[in-house]
Amino acid sequence: MPDSPTAAPGAYGSTAPFLAKAPPLWVPMRHFLAAAAAFATFAAAFAYGAFGHRLAGAQFQARFALGLVHTLTLGWITMTLFGAMCQLAPVLWETSLVAERAVKTAWWLFMIGIAGFVGHLWTAGDYFWPAVPVAAAFVLYLYSFLRTMASAKQLDWTGKHLALSVGYLVVLAMLGLILAYDGPQGRLLNDPESLLVAHVHLALIGWVSLAIMGVSYRLVSMFSLSHLQSKTPGRVALVLVNVGLIGLAVDSLFFGRRWMALWAVILACGYGAYAYQVRQIFSARNRKLDPALSYTILAMIGGAVWAVLGLSLAFGWLPNDSDARAAYVFCILLAWITPFILGQIHKIVPFLVWLHVYSKGWKPPARLPKMEELTLRPLVWAELAVFAPSPYLGIAGFLAESNALLEASAALLLCAAILYLANLGVTMRHIVRKVS
Repeated sequence: MPDSPTAAPGAYGSTAPFLAKAPPLWVPMRHFLAAAAAFATFAAAFAYGAFGHRLAGAQFQARFALGLVHTLTLGWITMTLFGAMCQLAPVLWETSLVAERAVKTAWWLFMIGIAGFVGHLWTAGDYFWPAVPVAAAFVLYLYSFLRTMASAKQLDWTGKHLALSVGYLVVLAMLGLILAYDGPQGRLLNDPESLLVAHVHLALIGWVSLAIMGVSYRLVSMFSLSHLQSKTPGRVALVLVNVGLIGLAVDSLFFGRRWMALWAVILACGYGAYAYQVRQIFSARNRKLDPALSYTILAMIGGAVWAVLGLSLAFGWLPNDSDARAAYVFCILLAWITPFILGQIHKIVPFLVWLHVYSKGWKPPARLPKMEELTLRPLVWAELAVFAPSPYLGIAGFLAESNALLEASAALLLCAAILYLANLGVTMRHIVRKVS
């Protein structure tokens, strides 16, 4: 990875093929910036709900919580994944992103749809029609991504994970439209809760977690300067996660959730195999821990806690009430998925800015900045420090129905979001300077 300010001319010539196939910088960057805005919106709204006592016990407001969840899942997580997939196409599949104009149109539809959908949830409106632009955006993104995959010479290990995750995205989007259409009226669904269980797990495990697993094998290895010797644990994880997820979804949709404990055990074993694979990557690393790798470790710990909560709900060790379910969803979103995204984005965004702004126009004796100079590392460490306890305070707050714990979690998360925006602004200044 480029990081030297004194390299000889032509030292970065290897980036030319990548840049020739990579989309313009603003294609992935608009996704990352929109995702950052959604993350900050979620943090502010979560603080509003926590300090307003809207999220615990008898005062729990379901539609407000549902709006929070979709701000995070659609605006923060899915928007980030779409941006990452736009940028990863030339890396993973050695081909240019197909239908770039469709992706740009999809971004606008997605932004409009998210704002309308969440807004209607929070204002007690009918949220079916605002979900239609979201579905239309999914169609355009899938059109681009599937055509890009089809033009690839071959799908590598990461690519296969992403292909599967995209397939789950199709199914969960259809289930989501059914829920949005029928949820308020109950005209079609005899058991909307079972459909919701399938939808949630197809989203958070099938679409998001599978994508994270696949991307982590490439990015964590690259960022830690580690070489993966054996993929056997990862292959076991891929099989177990898919078997557990499909079993859980089918059981929820058609068999009344009779075998949830079995699927929970299979999914937990799949995560264990994945964690062991990541441990091998870290064991072979040739780089000291930095904030990005520390975030990854934090995410792995969060994933383990999420597996324990899932087993506890499946086996009845925790009451299957709204507070325990909220703790479960909060854990997977904030303790597992979000720290992983934060860690990778703190590497991806500076690298993309460095590549597009500096690698093409550098000529001696001008000083080429190091990639790490595009961020303020102390600020990232501060962000990590205030973020780390936040998910666990929130999980404890939901389980104990404690507004005080939820308030503490929300305050720390809001501070972390502000620091994240500040660090993103530090990086984006290099684009502004280049343009000016």
